[in-house]
Amino acid sequence: MSAFRASIPFAASLVLCLAFAPVSFAQSTQTETISAESAAGGTILKGSLKGEDTASYMITGEVGETLSVDLLASNASLYFNILPEGAQEALFVGSTSGNVADIPLPAAGTYVVQVYLMRNASRRDESATYSLGIGLAGADFADGLAGGPDWWQVSGLTEGALNIRSGPDTRYGAVGKAQNGEVAQNRGCRMTGQTRWCSVRVDGSGVQGWVAGRYLIEAAAPAMAEMPEGGPKGNGVPFDATGEVSCATAAGAAMGSCLFGVVRDGPGNAGVWIALGDGNERAILFEGGVPVSADVAAPLSYTKDGDVFTISVGDERYQFPEALVNGG
Repeated sequence: MSAFRASIPFAASLVLCLAFAPVSFAQSTQTETISAESAAGGTILKGSLKGEDTASYMITGEVGETLSVDLLASNASLYFNILPEGAQEALFVGSTSGNVADIPLPAAGTYVVQVYLMRNASRRDESATYSLGIGLAGADFADGLAGGPDWWQVSGLTEGALNIRSGPDTRYGAVGKAQNGEVAQNRGCRMTGQTRWCSVRVDGSGVQGWVAGRYLIEAAAPAMAEMPEGGPKGNGVPFDATGEVSCATAAGAAMGSCLFGVVRDGPGNAGVWIALGDGNERAILFEGGVPVSADVAAPLSYTKDGDVFTISVGDERYQFPEALVNGG
């Protein structure tokens, strides 16, 4: 495995990741040393933990090499930290930074990848099985790993669709699919074994995950959705789509039209912002295909007739098709 490019959040600054590792005192610790040969080729390790048990994997590297680690676990409370041997402070804390890490080593020496259950789960004596990918690569990355274009286009599929996976390996499940010609934002690439994987966000649908890099070619940036004057501002993330929805913003008012913008996060998940006039706007959050909350202390309810939502937020009413949330 090799490194993310610098746009991946961790690589922005090692200083931001220096934090104490939130691991409780363990009842037992499993320790394994990863050979230089195994680390260079990329290795997948499998294990299980229960309660306050931990597992530590030791890797020796040189300054400037990149230590790459990714974790797939049966329990969402299982994480890993990375720290120099004998140190009390972690270079990477999984509970705050996620389950994929690419760490440029700050000095030659031995580093520990420590797998653990968070305190809430360990106190309940929960258990977890996991697979842990570990690799170590030099500072000279393969073509397309360091830097690279801002946008990719899916290309080279002879049949079916490209799986978008939750992690950088085929052992991770698919969270979505992309077709030839679809465009995706490049969030950085790395090697898992001999395969290049790239983190992407698909334009339009907002699906985020990892895809095999051999199916990606450089692409121009897609045209951003334009918002007419008087439309909502949103949260600063560019809208995936804009337009008008049916709305009534006061009790007893007839349905009219309001400008909207939507930011999608994969099928069924989106934030919809609706302009109310005078610079005010309403935000409605969708999760799992249904509206779950709004940015106001008022009751939210909805009905669905075919593919059309009718949503009430206090005295306000909004009506729009499901495709607004999912795209297409």
